[in-house]
Amino acid sequence: MHKEIVDFCDFLSPTSEEREVRTTAGEAVLDLFKYTWPKCKPKVFGTFRTGLYLPTSDIDVVIMESGIHNPATGLQALSRALLQRGIAKKIQVIAKARVPIVKFFEKKSGVSFDISFDAQNGPKAAEFIKDALAECPPLRPLCLILKVFLQQRELNEVYSGGIGSFALLTMIMAVLKIVNDVPYMAYLQSLYKCRASPEHNLGILLVNFFDFYGRKLKTTDVGVSCKGAGSFFKKSSKGFTNKGRPFLIAIEDPQAPDNAIGKNSFNYFQIKSAFAMAFTTLTNPKTILSLGQTEAFLSDYEEESFARGNGSVQSCGKRRKAFSKEKSTSKKKTEEIGESKSHEEGGSKKEKSGGMEMKNATWSRHSSGNHVVGMSEYI
Repeated sequence: MHKEIVDFCDFLSPTSEEREVRTTAGEAVLDLFKYTWPKCKPKVFGTFRTGLYLPTSDIDVVIMESGIHNPATGLQALSRALLQRGIAKKIQVIAKARVPIVKFFEKKSGVSFDISFDAQNGPKAAEFIKDALAECPPLRPLCLILKVFLQQRELNEVYSGGIGSFALLTMIMAVLKIVNDVPYMAYLQSLYKCRASPEHNLGILLVNFFDFYGRKLKTTDVGVSCKGAGSFFKKSSKGFTNKGRPFLIAIEDPQAPDNAIGKNSFNYFQIKSAFAMAFTTLTNPKTILSLGQTEAFLSDYEEESFARGNGSVQSCGKRRKAFSKEKSTSKKKTEEIGESKSHEEGGSKKEKSGGMEMKNATWSRHSSGNHVVGMSEYI
């Protein structure tokens, strides 16, 4: 699974052409802002700024110092300007969100944008994320694979109750820092016969994430922090308890300790269930052994879900086919080389490697399986 996560993240990484398309689209939109509000200072933040964007991700921009005192007024003015200049389509004003935004697609590229006014948190969070990614290399691949996981289940948009990129990153940071349970990680390593050390195996870290947030963390009472070495805390001690929705996850904002990240993810019960299902499937021996030797856990995805920045599903499909062919050829060669060695060691290839391979589609299809006995419950 570690190797497949690495390969899949390489596949998701933008090409130079895709970066150029997004950059050109961004320049056209920023020029419109400067034309409408000459003294404004637009700032790009979010996944485009940090490099954690998927082919279908939005470009987030906040307009600072526009002179607009009422965000709702600014959103309406921006919507009119976009229509008049004819550079946008499918314009949507979301005025009742915690941070009001305008969503639209830039016509030429098909790239989507989320625009807000005078919100300082976004740019600050982008800098924090860039520093975190530089300090902890596993964060990027884990974040990308989990973003895809949530996107496929329509649980990745904060305004619709999902988990946003910043919340997801802090969740990953917290679990990497807090749940560094060496006996448990060693147990997972022995279970799957992994060659890499547990703390460096992305497959083990991903399973650990699903286990922690899907089965172990009692979100009704306990929150987590990724600050320092990471810690647990009682939600009531920080005023993070929501009586109407006690199941909501509470993660201390590393930049603003009085703010609970995740308080707007009102679909967290569904998110938690998806994580638990993923853990159950990835640790179900019967399901794993039922896969063929050439089946891979990340190979079954919808190419329409990853249409590239210019909106061309066809270009994405070509790239996907080339990627799949390359992996298939590589896997075949590896199997031919290792076949005799596998028989000499007295074990089948399926027993030795099958435990680390799983189709992405099976995460949502299988509802039964044995749970692995691991870490103690978190209180």
